[in-house]
Amino acid sequence: MRLKRCISLTILFFFLFSEFTFLGGNGLVRAFSVGEEREYGEKLLTVIRLQFRLLDDPDISQYINDIGDEVLSVTGSQYFHYHFYMIADKAFNAFAAPSGLVFIHSGLLKKMDNEGELFSVVAHECGHVSCRHIADRIGKSSKINASTVALMLAGVLMGGGALSQALITGGMATGTSMSLTFSRQDEEEADRVGYKSMVANKRNPEDMVSMLKKMYRISKISMGRPPPYLLSHPEPQVRMGYVEDLIVQNPAIEYMMTDQFAFNRIQGRVFSLTENPMKLFPRYRKILRTSENVTEKIMAHYGLSQAYLMNNEFDRARENLLKVIQFFPDKPILLTDLGVIDFQQGNFDHALSHFQEVRNQEPGNWYNSFHLAKTLQKTGNTERAFILYDQLSSVIPDYPGLYYQIAEIFSGYGDKGDAHFYLGKYYFCDGNFNTAIFHLRKARQLLPAVSKLQQEIDEILTKINDVKG
Repeated sequence: MRLKRCISLTILFFFLFSEFTFLGGNGLVRAFSVGEEREYGEKLLTVIRLQFRLLDDPDISQYINDIGDEVLSVTGSQYFHYHFYMIADKAFNAFAAPSGLVFIHSGLLKKMDNEGELFSVVAHECGHVSCRHIADRIGKSSKINASTVALMLAGVLMGGGALSQALITGGMATGTSMSLTFSRQDEEEADRVGYKSMVANKRNPEDMVSMLKKMYRISKISMGRPPPYLLSHPEPQVRMGYVEDLIVQNPAIEYMMTDQFAFNRIQGRVFSLTENPMKLFPRYRKILRTSENVTEKIMAHYGLSQAYLMNNEFDRARENLLKVIQFFPDKPILLTDLGVIDFQQGNFDHALSHFQEVRNQEPGNWYNSFHLAKTLQKTGNTERAFILYDQLSSVIPDYPGLYYQIAEIFSGYGDKGDAHFYLGKYYFCDGNFNTAIFHLRKARQLLPAVSKLQQEIDEILTKINDVKG
């Protein structure tokens, strides 16, 4: 991991260096146009693939993007098409990058108690993007030199993966004009946008206050080393007071009661994908022993089911999940979870039955559709599996697992050119650029010169070259 961070540091150096013009060490930085911001964001995402592990499981991706879409449904027309990502990183962090890229770290999600708190963070970050605060910060920076860039990049290496800290707060310590930390005015504007989005969606803005209170408590106990989120989003106590004033000044409305099942379930899945199961078992067992909240205990059983699944203890995973299904008989997604256990245990007929039942109820569920396709592929129905994969590629184009499965289909057909192409896409989305280049070049050799895939190969290789220098 340390070697990977060093490599990413070098790549990011050349990437960022190329974005600015240096004139005697004091070159002027011009403001981003919307078009330039889109291009910058695309390159940045390529770098992030190297630096972080994205939790791009279809289940998690759909949930976080549904939250983002709800936020944006009331904010009017936007400059960008937004994408929302969950990052497997313990840092207490979230950040908005140029061109509508919004990232939530798993460490921040784990500190949240309900979906409203997540909604408030996503709404706030969307506020920064829609108001183009990052682009404006860069535009207002009067100078930048190699030393400042070096400090920004050092933040990536020394900050344990805090890419946002390096990008947004670079130069802060030196007092240069390249400080990209959000100003109080930026924070108030983003909070105002987030507040309006919460109210318009009938989400209780008190959840925004409770999230800010968490940030304030963490800032008080951070021993002079605040987490990355509080470096780029300063003064949570001031923001807290500002949002409370908004609540007092505006007439109260009836807010909807949010079903917390989806939030709690995704939180359990994120825990299982980012933590050692041996650490999760005692945590959930303690909840079962001590909690008086029935729902909390049931979701502890869900957490145990996912932890046991990660530990390949399939019978225990099924036993705990069935208790959750009994309590929540109206949640089809739990049958998908049950199907995943069956699939991994080799019970493909049972898995297929569960996935098809959920497909009939929720045809737009990405997680279920992906696992249905995998099971169809495993049982020999590759034609229908490919159709499902192709449909999914339009909504989760960054998910590497999708392209690995498609590569397997073409490999089974003996179609080496397409197989190498999709393996190239798999490794590109997974951040393994050298292996991606190998497969893409093989695909270029094997595919017909007039193949429509040749253009996509060139585009991916260009993206890689842009960050490899």
